Amino acid sequence: MKKFSLLIPSYKEKERLYNLLKIILKDRNANKIDKIFVISPDNDIILPNSKKIFLIKEKSRKGKYFAIKLGLKKIKTEWVILLSSDLKMRKNFLKFFTKHFNNPKIGMIIGRPIADKNSKIYPFSKIIWDLHHFLCLKEPKGTEICAFRKVFNNFPKVSADEVFIEYKIKKSGFSLVYEPNAYGYTKIPYTIINFFIQRKRCFLGHIFIREKYGFTTSSMKLEKIFYSLVTWIMNVKSLSELLKMFVILQLEVIARISAFFEYMLFKKREIMWKKI
Repeated sequence: MKKFSLLIPSYKEKERLYNLLKIILKDRNANKIDKIFVISPDNDIILPNSKKIFLIKEKSRKGKYFAIKLGLKKIKTEWVILLSSDLKMRKNFLKFFTKHFNNPKIGMIIGRPIADKNSKIYPFSKIIWDLHHFLCLKEPKGTEICAFRKVFNNFPKVSADEVFIEYKIKKSGFSLVYEPNAYGYTKIPYTIINFFIQRKRCFLGHIFIREKYGFTTSSMKLEKIFYSLVTWIMNVKSLSELLKMFVILQLEVIARISAFFEYMLFKKREIMWKKI
C-alpha cells in the first residue's frame, strides 16, 4: 500500500486535537502515514511528540479553506485524509479508508460523523447526523471525515470545503463511496440558537457552490432529503423522537429560507466561521 497523508485544520481545539492525534499515532495503520499536517493560528497548541506531525502556523486565521490550501501545498501523496480537529475518531479507523485506495474508480471516501454528547441539545443534533447517514447511504456527500485523491493543488475561497472537494472529484471522473465504519464523534452546538446558525451557515456554503460551480450536493436535492426523512421515520422508536423531528424540520426550513434570501439579496457567504 502506498503511503498517505493527513490534513487537520484546527482552531481553538487544543485538547481534542491532541487526543485525535494520539488516536491516529496509535492506529494499526499508522506506519503507512507519510506525514500529518496540522494547520492552525493558535499560539497555545500542543502536539504529541512524533516525527510524522508537522505544524503549519497561520499568521492569522483566514478560514478552513485557507488551511486546506496551505496543507495541499505540502502534501506529496496521492491520497489525503481530511479531518476536523474537534473529532473523537474510533480506534483503528484508518483501515476503513485505506481498503478503498487501490480501487481506480474511487476518488473520495466519506466517513460518518456522529453527534457527540457534549451538549444538552444532543437529541436534536443526533437526528441531523442520523439523517445525514441515511442520505449518504443513498448518495454520499462530502463531510468533515473524508479521504480524497489529490487531483488538485489549489483551493478557492469557499466555506463548504468538503462539498467543493466532492465537486472536484466527480468532475475528474471519480466516484464517491460511503464508509460508515470510518466514524467519529463531532462536537455539536450548545444551544438551539447556535444550532440554527450552524445549519444556516452550511446552506449558505452549499448555495454558493451551486451558484458558482453549478454543482448540487445530495443534501440540497429534495428527493434525497425525502428519502432520508422517510428512512429515519421508519426507524423511529418513540413519540418523543417524532416531536423532536418536528422541531428540527421547522428549524431546517427556516434556516434554508434564511440562507437563500441572504445569499440572493446580499450575496452573503461566511468563509471564516465563528466558534459556537
